[in-house]
Amino acid sequence: MQFSEVISFTFLVDKHKPQNIITKKKPNNKYYLLYTGIIGKKLKTENEAKSFLYPDPQKQRQFTVLKQRFTQILSDVYLSFDFSETTIYYKSEYQKVLNRCFKNWAAGMILHEKGVKKISTEIFETVLRNSLKFDLIELSLFILKELKFHFGLLEDNKFKFKTYSKKYLEIKQLYDFKEEAEDLYLKLGQLVTKSKSYEYNENVKNLELRVLNLLAMVEEIDSFFTKYYAYNAVYFISLIKKDIENQILICKKALKYFNSKKQFKKIGLFSFTQKAGISYLSIKDYQKASEYLLECMKFKLPQTSISWLYVRSYLFQLHILRKDYLSAYNITSDVTNNKSFNKINETYREPWYLKEAFIHFLIKIGKINPRESDAQKLRPFRLSRFMNEVSMFSNDKRGLNITINIIQMLFYIVDERFDDALDKLSSLRQYNFRYLKRPEYARSSNFIKMLLKIPEGDYEPKKIRAKAQKYHQALLDNPSDYSEHALSIEIIPYEQLWEEIMSIF
Repeated sequence: MQFSEVISFTFLVDKHKPQNIITKKKPNNKYYLLYTGIIGKKLKTENEAKSFLYPDPQKQRQFTVLKQRFTQILSDVYLSFDFSETTIYYKSEYQKVLNRCFKNWAAGMILHEKGVKKISTEIFETVLRNSLKFDLIELSLFILKELKFHFGLLEDNKFKFKTYSKKYLEIKQLYDFKEEAEDLYLKLGQLVTKSKSYEYNENVKNLELRVLNLLAMVEEIDSFFTKYYAYNAVYFISLIKKDIENQILICKKALKYFNSKKQFKKIGLFSFTQKAGISYLSIKDYQKASEYLLECMKFKLPQTSISWLYVRSYLFQLHILRKDYLSAYNITSDVTNNKSFNKINETYREPWYLKEAFIHFLIKIGKINPRESDAQKLRPFRLSRFMNEVSMFSNDKRGLNITINIIQMLFYIVDERFDDALDKLSSLRQYNFRYLKRPEYARSSNFIKMLLKIPEGDYEPKKIRAKAQKYHQALLDNPSDYSEHALSIEIIPYEQLWEEIMSIF
């Protein structure tokens, strides 16, 4: 286990203010020293903890064992909490029931193995009522199996044996449906999130048949997680087929169902509210997109979490498309000035450096006046620092790197560094030739060809537009699909960015 995870677990336990076996230990006990050192924020890294607890370097190897035992102690303490009462982390009914069910099931299993069959069976029956109510399918199946055996062999109760046997078959079928839904969700989710492009090929057609068959079987079944995965699978198929109308329909259908499940996790409501916003964004219905995305902002998401970042990214895009650049500035400030921003993984942090750079470009050309905003000011922009901060994207040779090169060129032009701009255009020409030949990079390729017409048109807008007309029309004929990958490349859609560039001259 990474030491950062140990720190997070320690703070989680400490929020319950436990009178536990760690805090009761003597002040010179190493578990006590580690616990208080983490809580007091004196031990922030594993090396600091090693040096503090084992000043002799020869003994620091013992820290690995200490860390493992310390984590086990934390686990024992954590399981001792009364999850039905605590509201620190488990505010929803679903979260309380989930933790109580698994805790009581574990206690029942221990008693069962110890031979205390009567009490363990009563515990299982109590847990089962809640596990069925809250769609804990795997746990319900496990308990039903135990109860079926108990009342079929150990305690002769024909009624309960028949009842639990029938329920077992019912839940087993539901488990199979959920397994199929999860598998489809995983396969299709990988296609739309990990691929830079996707097409409606034979593989997707086969998956679509499975999705439609599954949907027909679970349409009338009331199962939160089965429907969550199934509805997502339908949405992914529609996304691949570019069937936005069906995307919107499945979102509305999902939201109707998940609104009836408000005691459950909010993931269903949030996920399809955001998807609806994205779908409306794709058809340029900015009013509807705004309604759904602003609704997403009402969810209490952990700050700088992936979901927190994504919904702000789509709102940023909405403001950009509306040319409400000041609101885009405010969103960028909200994210980049967050105290936890620098702790975000670079995969999710670097896209915001790109957004920040484009916002500074818009400031530079007079399209944004920061004094009109109440948001905290953005830090001053330095091109050299920006290049260091997007090192991961700089190494991406088919997509993300193009955005960085475009940003460089834009600032060279704005700062009237025309020789540097010509050099950058020359490298963009080579970049285009080497890396952007495939159809999915057509938009980036055409935009680069448009940029190359700037010096050819002697920096005169009319001449530039005339020379770039063919490529500009190709952009208009092949609009962005607003996928996450597309949004990470086109911070400002190329057609729109072209107009802002032309306004410079």
